[in-house]
Amino acid sequence: MSQERGRRKLMLRLPDIRHLLADITNETLGELFEAYDLAVDALDRFRTQNPREDKLVAEYEELCRDIEQEVVVYCTSR
Repeated sequence: MSQERGRRKLMLRLPDIRHLLADITNETLGELFEAYDLAVDALDRFRTQNPREDKLVAEYEELCRDIEQEVVVYCTSR
């Protein structure tokens, strides 16, 4: 499931809040996990594409960072 893949990817990327990510389950976080999974997958594809679309890579790197930050704020403000 995309949500669980996103959760695991975020747990690797955000080790300081890994314990929170493992414990919290709700619709809002589920949607963020799924969005993160899709964004990381797209970013990986764009990075390996030939010719490489640097604009898309930069856009999706920013999107991934934004989702990561949103997850941190959400988890630490509870």
